[in-house]
Amino acid sequence: MLEQHHQHGHPATLRFYTWHPAAISLGYHQRQFPPQWCELTWNDRPLDLVRRPSGGRAVLHQGELTYAVITSGLSGTRRSAYQQICEFLIRGWRSIAI
Repeated sequence: MLEQHHQHGHPATLRFYTWHPAAISLGYHQRQFPPQWCELTWNDRPLDLVRRPSGGRAVLHQGELTYAVITSGLSGTRRSAYQQICEFLIRGWRSIAI
């Protein structure tokens, strides 16, 4: 979706998803992680290791709701863009009484 949006073939998108089975997502630039992570399990199942297109460090995903925002044209710094997205989400959740 990000590639298509960048090429003007996909509109801005808000996507919600969950993780099943549990997984560890690595940040885009996180190249090193302890080798024993390849052997980790959750409820007797191996944990998948996946790479996010965004930065940051490793995150364990198990049972939570995750979201992705694909957009362009936000003004200001990265922090300002993040704040605009958070405000958008909060307004949306309030509008449906969450």
